[in-house]
Amino acid sequence: MSGSIKKKIGLFTVTLLFIYVLVSFTISYGCIRLIGLKYQKDAAASALDFAALVINADEAKEIYTTRNKSENYDEIQKKLLAYQNNSKLIKRISLVNFSNSYGSYIYDTEGAKLSTKLEYDDYTSSVKAELINGRNTMSNTKGGRLTVYRPMRTVDDNLCGFIIVELDRPYESVYSPHLIALFILLAVFSLIFVELLLIYMNIKLLRPIRQIADSAVYLSGDDSAQEGKNASIIFDTKRNDEIGRLNTALQKIFFDMNSDAEHLSQAIYDANHDGMTQHLNKRCYHSMEENFRNCKPICVIYFDVNNLKLMNDTLGHESGDYVIKQAADYIRGFLGSGDYCFRMGGDEFLIVMTECTFRSIDKVVDKLTKDEPYILSRAEDSIKCSLSYGFAYSNSESTYDELLSQAEENMYAKKTEIKKRLNMPER
Repeated sequence: MSGSIKKKIGLFTVTLLFIYVLVSFTISYGCIRLIGLKYQKDAAASALDFAALVINADEAKEIYTTRNKSENYDEIQKKLLAYQNNSKLIKRISLVNFSNSYGSYIYDTEGAKLSTKLEYDDYTSSVKAELINGRNTMSNTKGGRLTVYRPMRTVDDNLCGFIIVELDRPYESVYSPHLIALFILLAVFSLIFVELLLIYMNIKLLRPIRQIADSAVYLSGDDSAQEGKNASIIFDTKRNDEIGRLNTALQKIFFDMNSDAEHLSQAIYDANHDGMTQHLNKRCYHSMEENFRNCKPICVIYFDVNNLKLMNDTLGHESGDYVIKQAADYIRGFLGSGDYCFRMGGDEFLIVMTECTFRSIDKVVDKLTKDEPYILSRAEDSIKCSLSYGFAYSNSESTYDELLSQAEENMYAKKTEIKKRLNMPER
């Protein structure tokens, strides 16, 4: 009788534990799949955002129309390919213009040349009208692989084409074999040590599983689950068992997500800043220009380096680069809260002050007047380079374009004055 009861209890316990293992596997896999789906969407969205930052729609439209590559065409291709190579999931990034008959590549990281045809497939045929009109972002999942289509339009609201981001494979497929092996081992182990596991499982299995599930929910972005939790989740990867492997797998997901976020942040910074001076670039200026038109009060200061071309021609571009960096560092000293500095050309800089007051403007102008003429070249250089400036301010009357034009005129007047004072050549 006792043997029979023991057998029944053992069989019941094994069955119960087997069911528990199966449920635990399902929950863990579901958590990873939830994280994977979110990560895939985030990775695709990040790639689309980056491509939209790097590619100029008007320029791409011109390239497609004329079939002639622009000067920075290959550079844009390299940036897209570099972003793809840094990502764990992205398989392909392209810009395609669709017509009634087929699509034509403008940019492509898989080597498709300009104007190479892209034939319609089952999915693209079903949304052909939207691909031609281009107003909505669309996505398609085939074989577990996600492809996202986002329209890109020019400044005058003409469709340039669709940015297409293709993901390589379902993210959870990387970890599925590990999870399957993990829970098979756990089930086999339970058959041998069933009586000990019944006592031990609450300490070594149930509690860690709950912790892993909570961590996975946190990583999935559930705000209610994040309340009261430390943002730095520490996975117990020191355990030399199945739970330790599961912790390691989830920890890798966490670090991969952070790594891609860092890459995106650096890519966005590089896309908006001038590499030599670290000031904002002209592309960034054009993206903010409309906002400046609505700012009141506002002050603009236009800077120009005198004699830079003569410096480059006479002493070389290394000396010219030194002068530009000196100008950039000097101008940086005027920036405060709400101020933006853009490198508009080789020797031109523009400060836009959006939170200025008469007092703050007077302080800047007094400094510029006191330092005038500000010499940028080295004492031993035979060519002297100085800095010209012109500013304009408005709190209601003038338009932004009028201010910009006035500041530029004032800068040229100052340039003539300084050159005459320093006896500089007219070059």
